[in-house]
Amino acid sequence: MSKFYAVKGKENKIFTDWNECQAFISENKGSGNKYKSFHTEEEAVAFLEDRDYYAERLNEDLSLGFAVAFTDGSFEEGENKYSYGVVAVSPSGEKRQFSGVGSDERFLSSRNIVGEVDGVLTAVKWAFLNGYKKLKIYHDYEGLSAWANGRWGASSPVALYYVKEFEKYKGVVDVVFAKVKGHSNHKYNEIVDDLAKQALFNGKILSLVGNGYKISGNYFYEDFISWLNKKAPKAKIFERLDGTGFILGEEKLCIYPQKQATSIVSNGWFLLCLSACYFWEKSKKSQVNRLIERCFSVEIDQNEEVCGIGVARAVLKILKDNYAPALIFALFEIENEIKKSLGGVDKISPYFVREDERFVLKSDHAKKIAIENAYCFFYEYRTNYFNLQLTYQEVSRLIEKAYDLLKAL
Repeated sequence: MSKFYAVKGKENKIFTDWNECQAFISENKGSGNKYKSFHTEEEAVAFLEDRDYYAERLNEDLSLGFAVAFTDGSFEEGENKYSYGVVAVSPSGEKRQFSGVGSDERFLSSRNIVGEVDGVLTAVKWAFLNGYKKLKIYHDYEGLSAWANGRWGASSPVALYYVKEFEKYKGVVDVVFAKVKGHSNHKYNEIVDDLAKQALFNGKILSLVGNGYKISGNYFYEDFISWLNKKAPKAKIFERLDGTGFILGEEKLCIYPQKQATSIVSNGWFLLCLSACYFWEKSKKSQVNRLIERCFSVEIDQNEEVCGIGVARAVLKILKDNYAPALIFALFEIENEIKKSLGGVDKISPYFVREDERFVLKSDHAKKIAIENAYCFFYEYRTNYFNLQLTYQEVSRLIEKAYDLLKAL
């Protein structure tokens, strides 16, 4: 591929032959000429005219309604680590930077490609978490678009991983890829390359915070909002042009409905775990395993019928810092089992009355004590659920206690 050599000075020149450019520079020593190489004539012309070519291209993309991301990856063989860098620009022009490091042995043979992959996946997840429907990604490795669009078959471990993860965002984020030449003085490509190297060699990590999942269609939208409002009545609802949001303390959950699928995303875990219970409640038993896998990216045996205890155990493993959100699934299972024990009632609280420090069942029942024990546990933790701050060990013990209570019902 030919290059364009731009020389800026008293006499601006563009050359396509380096020898000719070098000769011109030598002949005009002392004239203060500045020169630079580019891969397109448009870039070279913009340089001579003191225009920011890359800002112009970015503004053009934004004017078309795109969110935009620039991505790159890096690799250090001596450390067996890879990294990525991302510059993400919202449709309104707000810029964010992300970077991270990985060392998964499955992907080390792909060298910097796995870093490139993580960069693109981070960019798409960023768009997904913010409800941006159109994303344009500038990248320098062709496989990123070829695998995603099906032009290349995915057979290597890193390609299979990429295609599986990319699939999670189809239907909610429409991605357009634009390939750029690596190490070609592209303004943003140089920035993301530096972000990747800063993460790899200096440990400078800029993490993307948030999680979410998508559900096919949007038919449940109004009912889901009503259900979530009842389950988290202290959460404030706010309307957006592109959906609905809930705020509870520092946690925010947003629902972005589209024709093909609806995104449910959050910067925390309490509301997100609670929201998953709605779809669990509505799903057939045969669909629960795949639902939980899709919501939380956990591996569940598809041949095993998973109850709330199994879900709580699986989700507990992916949480960090505060592990309390996983408990909601055990509480949800207890609530449902008490309903069944009471003959399929819609709400369980009217069937109990407080006596001293304990709740007792108003009517007689063959498993009266077991039901009362289960309800006391449910009431203690469900009413205070959003304020819980628990360690992994504490939640693990509570999940097993819930399991014992369920066995007695």
